[in-house]
Amino acid sequence: MKTVLTIWNARIAPVFDVAGQALIVVSENGAALFEESLELNGVSAMAKIARLAEVQADVLICGAISRQALSAANASGIEVHSFISGDIREVLQAWLEGRLGEIAFAMPGCGPKQGGCRRRGRGRGKTEKAVS
Repeated sequence: MKTVLTIWNARIAPVFDVAGQALIVVSENGAALFEESLELNGVSAMAKIARLAEVQADVLICGAISRQALSAANASGIEVHSFISGDIREVLQAWLEGRLGEIAFAMPGCGPKQGGCRRRGRGRGKTEKAVS
């Protein structure tokens, strides 16, 4: 599986659409096998999604994401886990261990007490909200 995590200052980038850097992680059976940096500077959100499709990403883990970028990712077959926050290494480990849904990884203001705002990608049966 190929997972892309957007990065800003060693943390998940708060907004996918303006993220300039990402980490590609190839994993199997909950273990990271290979990591590679991906530069996303200076391109639009749609160009970023096209680049993720080009590198054959299966999953995108990011902060907030626009509706347009989310739709494009889903149309490209990329599973999106958005409104995620935290140290990139801690988020990656949680993803590998199947714990990404823990409240510790929700963006501020996106916890259950606030009514949530997490979007878990396609096929999860939850209401999706996106930034405009």
